[in-house]
Amino acid sequence: MLSVELNDVGFTDPRERRERRRSVALAQLIATVALVLSITVVATAVSIGIARADAPAPVVRGASPVH
Repeated sequence: MLSVELNDVGFTDPRERRERRRSVALAQLIATVALVLSITVVATAVSIGIARADAPAPVVRGASPVH
C-alpha cells in the first residue's frame, strides 16, 4: 500500500480556520498600514520638491539678468 499524508485532506476544524483567518487579516492590516505610510512619505517628499522648484530666485539689485 502507498503511504499517503492525510493531514491536509478533508474538513478542518473551524477553530483552526478562524486562527488562520485572524493571522492573514493581521498580515494584511500591517501591509496596508505600511503602504499608506510609504505613500504619505512619498507624497510629502514630492510636495517639498515641487515647492522648492517653484521658489523664486533671490533678486540682487544692480545685477543684470543672465540669459
